[in-house]
Amino acid sequence: MRLSIRLALLTGLIICLTCATNGFAQSESVVRRAAFDIGSAVIKCTIADVDVATGKIVEPIEILAEKVDFAEDLARSYDSNFSRDIMDAGIEALEKIKRVAVKHNVKEYSAAGGAVFRSARNGRAYFVRIEEETGIPSRIVSEQQAAMLSYHAVRQVLDSSARDLLVWDIGGGSMQMTSRHMDGGLLFYIDPMASVSFKNVVIGTIQEKNIATVSSPNPINAQEVASALTNIKTHAATSVPPLITSRLRHSNMIVAGIGGVHYYGIPEQIGRRDTVFTRDDVAKAMEEWTGKNDEDFESEFAATRLTNLILVLGYMDALGIKEVHPLVINQSDGLLAAPEFW
Repeated sequence: MRLSIRLALLTGLIICLTCATNGFAQSESVVRRAAFDIGSAVIKCTIADVDVATGKIVEPIEILAEKVDFAEDLARSYDSNFSRDIMDAGIEALEKIKRVAVKHNVKEYSAAGGAVFRSARNGRAYFVRIEEETGIPSRIVSEQQAAMLSYHAVRQVLDSSARDLLVWDIGGGSMQMTSRHMDGGLLFYIDPMASVSFKNVVIGTIQEKNIATVSSPNPINAQEVASALTNIKTHAATSVPPLITSRLRHSNMIVAGIGGVHYYGIPEQIGRRDTVFTRDDVAKAMEEWTGKNDEDFESEFAATRLTNLILVLGYMDALGIKEVHPLVINQSDGLLAAPEFW
């Protein structure tokens, strides 16, 4: 009996030690992080538990934000420098957020800023100051790095295989497409052809008007629409890297559309918001809005509403994209999971 009891106790002890060891191994790869997106008007921070081995957000803890209008301050500057007041306000906001992160037992911190800090003459010096005074590792990201963060953020939202995803971001003055090479590296397509720039191509090249005095191409007649569509299809076919085009045409890649054009502009002109919009949805909307005046769009972005439809349809046709998943993403979500920033 005593031997049986001893064996039972020993077995139980081994099981307990095994469970404890497994539990430690599982939790060892999960780290609580605070990712700061230092934007042009708002500093955002996402606190979450992240599995560093897989790059997955295991559990979101808290999202924090503080308004600090760097862009407005820079616009008012006579010498393209941030004022001392706005830089102090940014430091105070970061320290305020970090105090909350400390209470959540955050172990790792990282911060990223974008275009407004590249534009300011003292932007890089300011980021050195941020790191020195707050202890938060901070950097100003390039267009490629911003595209990479957006890519990682979309992966979190869609929970998609990295090799089956292309992130398509259209802004006012630049467009980015981001995907994976087969060797695991990221592949970028970055182009100044975007919402406002293409609108100006339509005004200047298709309509032969002066973009310095004409701000809207509307109304755009059917012949001009056809010419604009041919123009952008040719541009897309000749400028997008062949590897991206080939993979889009010969695989089942998910195309995630981010930015205001994809999430707001296209669905509004289609007339509904859904989880996807198709090539035929965009083509039908383009025909419906051809010949309309600015007032018909009932939007402060009326000047680019029809040209955005032409732009997106041209790229979809040129690259063989059948549907797009429009998403709103938070760049700090991407920062949390991007191994390059930790």
